[in-house]
Amino acid sequence: MCPNSAVAPGETAEEIERLREALAESERRFDCVIGLTRDCYWEVDDHHRFTVWRTGTDPAAAYERMLGKAPWELPIFPLDEHGWDAHRRLLCAREPFTDFVVRCTDESGKDRFVSVSGRPVFDSQGRFLGYRGLARDVTHEQRDRRLLSLSRSISSILSDAGDADEALTAAMRAICLSENWDCGVYWRLDERDGVLRMHAAWCIPDPAVSAVVEEGKRISFEPGSGLVGTVWQTAKPLWVTDLANEPRVLRKHVVRRTGWQNAFLFPVLTQGKAIGVLDFSARFIAEPDERLLQVVNGLGMQIGHYYAQAQTMRQLRESEELYSSTVELAAIGISHISVDGRFIHVNRQLCEMLGYTREELLRLTVHQVSHPDDRHVTDAARARLYAGEIDSLKAEKRYLRKDGSPVWVRITATLKRDVDGEPLYDISVVEDISERKRAEQRIQYLASHDEMTGLPNRAMFTQLLDEAIEAARQNGTQLAVLFVDLDRFKLINDSLGHEAGDRLLREIASRFQACLRRGDLVARLGGDEFVVLVENLNRPEKAAQIARKLLSAAIQPVEIMGQECRVTASIGIAVFPGDAQDARSLMKKADLAMYSAKEEGKNNYQFYTKGTSTLSIERLTLETNLRRALERNEFTLQYQPKVDISTGKITGVEALLRWWNRDLGTVPPARFIPVAEDTGLIVPIGRWVLRTACRQNVAWQRMGLKPIRIGVNLSPRQFKDQHLLRDIADALEESGMAPELLELELTESVVMHDVDGAVEKLLAIKEMGVRLAIDDFGTGYSSLAQLKRFPIDTLKVDRSFIREIPDDVEDEAITEAIIAMGRTLGVTVVAEGVETPAQQRFLLRRGCHEMQGYLFGKPAHPDAIAEQLRAEQATESTGLMLSGL
Repeated sequence: MCPNSAVAPGETAEEIERLREALAESERRFDCVIGLTRDCYWEVDDHHRFTVWRTGTDPAAAYERMLGKAPWELPIFPLDEHGWDAHRRLLCAREPFTDFVVRCTDESGKDRFVSVSGRPVFDSQGRFLGYRGLARDVTHEQRDRRLLSLSRSISSILSDAGDADEALTAAMRAICLSENWDCGVYWRLDERDGVLRMHAAWCIPDPAVSAVVEEGKRISFEPGSGLVGTVWQTAKPLWVTDLANEPRVLRKHVVRRTGWQNAFLFPVLTQGKAIGVLDFSARFIAEPDERLLQVVNGLGMQIGHYYAQAQTMRQLRESEELYSSTVELAAIGISHISVDGRFIHVNRQLCEMLGYTREELLRLTVHQVSHPDDRHVTDAARARLYAGEIDSLKAEKRYLRKDGSPVWVRITATLKRDVDGEPLYDISVVEDISERKRAEQRIQYLASHDEMTGLPNRAMFTQLLDEAIEAARQNGTQLAVLFVDLDRFKLINDSLGHEAGDRLLREIASRFQACLRRGDLVARLGGDEFVVLVENLNRPEKAAQIARKLLSAAIQPVEIMGQECRVTASIGIAVFPGDAQDARSLMKKADLAMYSAKEEGKNNYQFYTKGTSTLSIERLTLETNLRRALERNEFTLQYQPKVDISTGKITGVEALLRWWNRDLGTVPPARFIPVAEDTGLIVPIGRWVLRTACRQNVAWQRMGLKPIRIGVNLSPRQFKDQHLLRDIADALEESGMAPELLELELTESVVMHDVDGAVEKLLAIKEMGVRLAIDDFGTGYSSLAQLKRFPIDTLKVDRSFIREIPDDVEDEAITEAIIAMGRTLGVTVVAEGVETPAQQRFLLRRGCHEMQGYLFGKPAHPDAIAEQLRAEQATESTGLMLSGL
């Protein structure tokens, strides 16, 4: 180590101490979050055994109970009897899951329902480490859902069979037992006439009450209550009452659709004598069609309580009015706030939400727990509330927890007044809306940013470019737009999958950001396209310098999934104000310049010029002529021989497409094949190549020449075409060529794009008797294990590895490995691009089977191939004659 780079021991100790303190602070924050929520945090290892189970109450005890056990080894049961099987399949697939509800038993022996969510955890190498997630007690939600289901059952019974007494009673009994009620009554509000009718009832088998029920006697309520009717008289509406004559409290709760405790205390009269009192409480269940279903719990007091006791209980109810009204208004947190803004009553939920004890919160004011920027958000509305101008106020603001962290809340407040109308206190319902606020912020972020890379998206970049152009126009400065397209990205994405492609894009995005000056901007437009904004240019060469940095950053290797991947970039540059005056035109011209860079061989940058537009016109001309090339018979095929490496004899040929146009002349395949692929014209062109090659092979045989294999390339789009199998069969049938003489060549990227689909289609082709070859092998990212799935006959080593042999040791090693892989698979190995005897000798020593290249023959006219075959046969005949002598 260089002495100057040594770190003093004291500095190391201080750094370690700082790291320990940071870790401790992180743990404290985590404990605080868990303590303030209803959730439990859990982790399992790669065998799904619990390693962490933390709650805000008793983490140590819970940890001991769960440690080292898988969920299915604990007294935990899914709601569905087949739930574990489905859940295990999901875990084996390493998929995230949400809201998986299970049933367990708490320490008191009661059933609890828990909703579990989790996500898989992988290390930096992609190895599965386990799961982590949250669990939440949803017992109340499950009970409410069950209660709603039972209520719907009653509603269905009433709709289908209004006098089905036994069914109604059974359903009502199930509700009461589920809710642990002594007595239950089912009301339904008739929206047509505003009348509240009782349809079903059930009560505990109290002898006195049961006698009244069974005898069908009338039980009337004290006239002063305003409620008079027939109770527990089946087969008819059981309680008919006009809402207009009801006490004010009943109308309030029915109209507002709220529940209430101790709603009514009624003396039970029989033969004019009070024999008891009923205390009714209610819960409302709103259906989606806005009908109101009311399930009412009537707690029947022991017979023998007299009317005097009913009055005592009414007084008790009034004394508890503060508590009961607050509880029923509460959503999550509730508080009573004095006129001077001090908390005078808070519930447990609010204390947990803010992290204070009840005693601590009662010593504070609303302003003290409000975010400094939000302390006066409700002042104006509160003044109107106190003035009587409004009945309630609603606001969204930030409170501060005890630890100083903000929490977004929605506040709904009403004012409690005394009998003289003077304000007493506010009754506030406080709901934590932090999650919703985070979702809104996330939506806003996604509207302007690319989610995968975190870079600005097209919409945001265009907006910022408009602003930058306006500023440059006012200041008289220049700016540049660099349009960047990654070369070979599609190959990696198709070969290794979208996950690998996403990782590559994130890495490239990070590198591009590191290349820019402060104030410059890079955005992702989509796919493998990026765009860079460079402001305050004193000369265009500055943009070129940044372009060179981007090219250098892109070409550096990236290791993904154990593979070293390389991409290059093509960059087009357009400058304001010289090339365009607005954002849209500037980006369009930078895009055209990028295509010019691709035409120049990729991995370079080009400035926009007037000639760049000419290139765009040339491509349009090329596409227009290409569409008419088939009908004009402008395509021809040339054939390049493949020879046996040990004998030098021709074993087959590869059909190569050529195009001559009367206006464009000879067009190289490198120019028109990509255009044909982009436009879809490659499908009919490929169909023509297939048929023509098969007919030519048969024509050679009819000349008396020996049968040879003929190779035909399939493009990615042609391989995906749903009619490919039919096209192959038609070409063989029309020409009469034997299927085993046809060898279809596909690149690695074609078969690796959708491995399962490719295997299925390749097997179908093999069943026809046709041979299959992987062309340009070594440029993709397939492995031996993947290749073994494909029913291939031939591997063709890409010419890029042959070109530098024997001078490049790395290319020699790669070629030798490919040959060994092919021999392991038992397939024929063909080396492409062999041009020198030294290359031939190297391949011969390494066991390569066949070769193809200029050393043996360039692509030639069918007649020239016929002459070569004829000469080879003549030589063989002469040899046979001499051996016979």
